[in-house]
Amino acid sequence: MSKPVTRSIEIDAPVSRVVEVISDLENTDRWANEAKSARVTEHDEHGRPAKIDVTLGAIGFTTTSTYAVSYTDDAITLTCVAGKLIEESTIAYRIHSRGDGGSRVEMSSTMEVTVPVPRWGLERAMGSSAEKNLASIKKDAEAS
Repeated sequence: MSKPVTRSIEIDAPVSRVVEVISDLENTDRWANEAKSARVTEHDEHGRPAKIDVTLGAIGFTTTSTYAVSYTDDAITLTCVAGKLIEESTIAYRIHSRGDGGSRVEMSSTMEVTVPVPRWGLERAMGSSAEKNLASIKKDAEAS
């Protein structure tokens, strides 16, 4: 498993709005640059995504992985439960109130793939994807 890649961002929106934006998992901006599609296949009792299929394409291959989604009041965690090229993956968002109406979001991810990829390359790609993801969350959360 890769070392955890962690990134954070300050967002001028309340925790509840940030959680709502992160929960929009069919928005491919919430995924890696290589995301082709994301489709919710199951919802929990609150109507939130509970399981999602994500299709990624890069370097001439396409793969789909299934993630289970869990929630607490201030966190959302996605865990890969099925996939061919992505063997293991966890993406965790922790959202903290700043006390001034804004939030601080910390995203941490780990991944293990079945194809040979240099560890530094995988971690670099994960960091880049995390930064894109957090910028998208900030833009959407602050827009409303």
